[in-house]
Amino acid sequence: MAVRKFLGNNIRMISVFCCGSLLFIFTGWMNLHGADDNQPSTIKSVSTEVRKEYHRSNDRSLFLGARACLDCHRSEFASWLSTEHFNNTVNRFELNKDTIAKRYFEKHGSLDRCYQCHTAPKEQRFGRKFVETGTSCESCHGASGGEGGWLNRHAVYGPNTTRLEQETSQHFQSRIDFCDQAGMVRPGRQYLMAKQCMSCHLIGDPELISEEIGHPVSFDKFELIPYLSGEVRHNFHLNQRNNAKAPTLDTLRRGLSPTQRQRVYMIVEQLARMEVAFNYLANLPNEEAFENRYADDLIGIVEDGADFLDEYVEVLLEPDDSVVPPLNEEAVESLTIVLEEFEKFDDLDEPTRAAAADSARVISEAANQFMAALGNGSKLEALDVFFEDTGNPVGDVLQP
Repeated sequence: MAVRKFLGNNIRMISVFCCGSLLFIFTGWMNLHGADDNQPSTIKSVSTEVRKEYHRSNDRSLFLGARACLDCHRSEFASWLSTEHFNNTVNRFELNKDTIAKRYFEKHGSLDRCYQCHTAPKEQRFGRKFVETGTSCESCHGASGGEGGWLNRHAVYGPNTTRLEQETSQHFQSRIDFCDQAGMVRPGRQYLMAKQCMSCHLIGDPELISEEIGHPVSFDKFELIPYLSGEVRHNFHLNQRNNAKAPTLDTLRRGLSPTQRQRVYMIVEQLARMEVAFNYLANLPNEEAFENRYADDLIGIVEDGADFLDEYVEVLLEPDDSVVPPLNEEAVESLTIVLEEFEKFDDLDEPTRAAAADSARVISEAANQFMAALGNGSKLEALDVFFEDTGNPVGDVLQP
């Protein structure tokens, strides 16, 4: 019985890996850019504006593609092949039927805006334009290529054949500092990771959700914890045969339990929503656009985020259980700054793009201050009362 289960699980994983790899290779070569391959896009990307802060992380010319990760991350790659991130792509075959891609292409003669969230970027391979299907590794973890890229450095633990457990604390800090500067969005950088997710899931282009184009609205449907706990979960690094509940290297280094990580995400999700929404408001084409439904939806996201944070701060300052320590002053102060900035924006007679940009900057600084002051998240235990409101994991977790 155990042997049959072992074989069944392995056959399932091998099947997903092989079939997905063939589809990945086929769509990667066939999913080529359309009419304007030789012309630069004239469409301004709002997502790119939001991501300027991450500069190198999202420099699409430095993307190497998912296959660059395959040698060391085989189980992670196989898990990705079974997700909507892999399958939810945009390709030219959709242009022969009435789709969002076709409607957008007919208006702009290009799918470049779609490619920013639904594929890895175009690149030259063997003299041809190549588009990697789906939302892949570097879409979330940052561009890894180039002379100063993090790909080769991020898993080198010392000279020669130094193993992970032999790495010195000095080398670890040097390696992490290098990878951070190179634009790697590590699992330990939870706020930056949350912003990566929000920059696509909060749609950054009002035209996409217009009646003419018809992209579905996901503003109120995307919740970070259910998504990260579901099919997107791919925590195999220390054990390629077990998909752990939290990133294994981060657990090893920071000592965070899966529950502690989720408590942190509970707060940074709202901070990221607010910052990204403010950035998108700042990139509206003009002040009159604040009268549109898109702007109303974004302002609603900001209001909801502030409401959640207000509840969280109240509970963290006066936890019901006397055993639970209150949050430290620096962390509370950073969240208070965010709430005060929201009130400042909310009190404006007329919202402006400049005010939204200022609010995004203040929230970004306060969020980073919060993460620095937080430590390992152990003082967020009072937030556990909110877990019952968290949705179920989205999709099935792949276990070998």
